[in-house]
Amino acid sequence: MAITPFNYPSLLVLHKIGPALATGNAVILKPATNTPLTALTLTRILLESGLPANGIQCITGSGARLGPALCADPRVRKISFTGSTAVGEAIAGVAGVKKLSLELGSACPMVVMPDADLDAVAKATAVAGYVNAGQVCISLQRVLVHEKVYGDYLDAVKTPVEEIRIGGSLEPETQLSAMISESEAARVGAWVDEAVESGARLVTGGEREGAVMQPTLLADVKPEMRVSADEVFGPAVAATPVADIEDAIRLANDSRYGLAAAIFTKDVTDAMRFAQAAESGNVHVNWTPLWRADLMPYGGVKGSGFGKEGVRYAAEEMTEMKTVVFHGLD
Repeated sequence: MAITPFNYPSLLVLHKIGPALATGNAVILKPATNTPLTALTLTRILLESGLPANGIQCITGSGARLGPALCADPRVRKISFTGSTAVGEAIAGVAGVKKLSLELGSACPMVVMPDADLDAVAKATAVAGYVNAGQVCISLQRVLVHEKVYGDYLDAVKTPVEEIRIGGSLEPETQLSAMISESEAARVGAWVDEAVESGARLVTGGEREGAVMQPTLLADVKPEMRVSADEVFGPAVAATPVADIEDAIRLANDSRYGLAAAIFTKDVTDAMRFAQAAESGNVHVNWTPLWRADLMPYGGVKGSGFGKEGVRYAAEEMTEMKTVVFHGLD
């Protein structure tokens, strides 16, 4: 059973059905309600290309209605789900005894140490926080900046964020467009307003027009604010000052999530200290959390789920090991 989200309606479907079919499994595909057409087209192409009639089936409709019945069915021996932590917890509650891979939410942190190239960090922030309108599970959400360079970082990042081109999704020069729905954009806007009312400082952005939320940067964000503690899944990045590498590690790990984390530094000791201590399935040094290669083992810890994707690792998750022992007979 493959259950996929709206934000990459072909790629994340293929991450699941490709390894599943390659290892001899039949697949029931349940795409996101908001973006079913790509999955239906892929299913048709596979069947027209010679896949057996029952090799793949695509079922569309309400996940709240279909999910419990499909996930609880004992004929389903494996569930691969990408989506929110709340829905992942619900799936785990009804699945019963079967294999699960849950790729869930996140609030990815990035640490910036005093020796980092701030121009490079600023440009990376403008990419990692706002691509796909921030609707990526490994989007940059929390920037933990050493207090020695905190003001310099904010000065450096403001212009690249403001230069992000907003427009229609079919226009080639557009870098940021509408979110999946106006209600989701309104939610992100409400979280931003809530943070400002609680003492955060709006560096840039914060405005919304329909489903388009401006690329937003907040400073002086406290860890307990929702823009830091919960998954924003929108074009808003929260900056917080830290005193040293240990303080950065503490705040990076002060989260129920643990999908991806990053650090910018030229100090190998700090880089290795963070890589070892970060409670995260993926750690990046001198780049942002928003990086994934299809061949790498990909998955999180804590509330970000369990199990690994990546072609080889997904294939292992979608097979069952059998031990056969021949004993000599006299």
